Amino acid sequence: MPRILIVDDEPEMLRGLEDNLRFEGYQTLTAGDGERALALALSEAPALIVLDLMLPGLSGWDVCRAL
Repeated sequence: MPRILIVDDEPEMLRGLEDNLRFEGYQTLTAGDGERALALALSEAPALIVLDLMLPGLSGWDVCRAL
Protein backbone atom coordinates (compact mmCIF):
# COMPACT_ATOMS: atom_id res chain seq x y z
CA MET A 1 0.00 0.00 0.00
CA PRO A 2 1.31 3.50 -0.77
CA ARG A 3 2.85 5.60 1.96
CA ILE A 4 1.32 9.02 2.74
CA LEU A 5 3.03 11.89 4.54
CA ILE A 6 0.60 13.97 6.63
CA VAL A 7 1.79 17.44 7.67
CA ASP A 8 -0.17 19.59 10.12
CA ASP A 9 0.70 21.59 13.22
CA GLU A 10 -2.61 20.75 14.94
CA PRO A 11 -2.17 17.41 16.76
CA GLU A 12 -5.89 16.55 16.63
CA MET A 13 -6.04 17.03 12.85
CA LEU A 14 -2.83 15.05 12.38
CA ARG A 15 -4.11 12.18 14.53
CA GLY A 16 -7.53 12.13 12.86
CA LEU A 17 -6.11 12.00 9.33
CA GLU A 18 -3.58 9.37 10.33
CA ASP A 19 -6.22 7.17 11.99
CA ASN A 20 -8.55 7.36 8.99
CA LEU A 21 -5.84 6.68 6.41
CA ARG A 22 -4.44 3.75 8.41
CA PHE A 23 -7.98 2.35 8.74
CA GLU A 24 -8.15 2.38 4.93
CA GLY A 25 -4.89 0.42 4.78
CA TYR A 26 -2.34 3.13 3.99
CA GLN A 27 1.06 3.45 5.62
CA THR A 28 1.50 6.91 7.11
CA LEU A 29 4.27 9.26 8.15
CA THR A 30 3.54 12.42 10.14
CA ALA A 31 5.20 15.78 10.67
CA GLY A 32 4.13 18.74 12.77
CA ASP A 33 6.29 21.37 11.06
CA GLY A 34 7.74 22.22 7.67
CA GLU A 35 11.33 21.31 8.48
CA ARG A 36 10.40 17.78 9.57
CA ALA A 37 8.05 17.44 6.59
CA LEU A 38 10.78 18.34 4.13
CA ALA A 39 13.24 15.93 5.76
CA LEU A 40 10.71 13.06 5.68
CA ALA A 41 9.64 13.82 2.11
CA LEU A 42 13.23 13.71 0.90
CA SER A 43 14.28 10.63 2.88
CA GLU A 44 11.11 8.50 2.62
CA ALA A 45 9.74 9.48 -0.85
CA PRO A 46 6.03 9.14 0.01
CA ALA A 47 3.51 8.58 -2.79
CA LEU A 48 1.35 11.47 -1.53
CA ILE A 49 1.76 14.43 0.81
CA VAL A 50 -1.22 15.99 2.62
CA LEU A 51 0.26 19.38 3.45
CA ASP A 52 -1.08 22.18 5.64
CA LEU A 53 -0.03 25.51 4.12
CA MET A 54 -0.14 27.51 7.37
CA LEU A 55 2.74 25.95 9.31
CA PRO A 56 5.00 27.67 11.81
CA GLY A 57 8.54 28.31 10.59
CA LEU A 58 8.87 26.76 7.15
CA SER A 59 5.39 27.13 5.60
CA GLY A 60 3.66 24.58 3.41
CA TRP A 61 4.35 26.82 0.40
CA ASP A 62 8.07 26.77 1.28
CA VAL A 63 8.00 22.98 1.55
CA CYS A 64 6.35 22.75 -1.89
CA ARG A 65 8.93 25.04 -3.44
CA ALA A 66 11.80 23.06 -1.90
CA LEU A 67 10.40 19.78 -3.22
